[in-house]
Amino acid sequence: MANQKRQRLNPEDRRRLMLQGARDSLAKYGAQGTGVREICKDLGVSPGLLTHYFNGKDSLFLEAYQDMAKQYLAEVRAITGNTELSAEERLKQLFQLYFSNEWSNDGVIGTYTGFWSLSQTNPALKSAFEETFQQQRAVFELLIRDLIEERGISVDSETFATFLLVLLEGVWFESCLNPKAVDKVQVQAFCWDWLECYMAAKSTA
Repeated sequence: MANQKRQRLNPEDRRRLMLQGARDSLAKYGAQGTGVREICKDLGVSPGLLTHYFNGKDSLFLEAYQDMAKQYLAEVRAITGNTELSAEERLKQLFQLYFSNEWSNDGVIGTYTGFWSLSQTNPALKSAFEETFQQQRAVFELLIRDLIEERGISVDSETFATFLLVLLEGVWFESCLNPKAVDKVQVQAFCWDWLECYMAAKSTA
């Protein structure tokens, strides 16, 4: 039991606990209701412990968002980089990930919108959002290049990747806000139909 306690109190474990606590609090209370007091209360730690690991609330939220974005990008890269599958198969798996229960639930959308709201007054967090988008697009573009080669079509991969990303992000957002109105299976089919129509048009051109 003593070994388990020491492991829980490991500095890195404490730090990661607080990063997750910031995300959980945003999902629970929203950006306006989340502060050091709420985070620490839910974690059962003193506010002084949080300031020991982070240079204030803005620093905590920035690192919490970066940690979440890192996890997200790792999951995306695990799919897009799996060259044992065709580009079409990888893209369909990406759609499934976007609309999985893990990614599209109240907690995730609450955390994401909380970070976005905070980014409006936190320049470093706003820059982190922009950096994440650029990394997302770069990952998407590599997959799109493979898809273009498979289909033998002529289209600008960066433009294609950008609009695909914007489409998925928008549909994902709406499916999280209105889960009863948006069927996740139908949404995936819609996204794929759009992609097929776009590629067919480019093949004809």
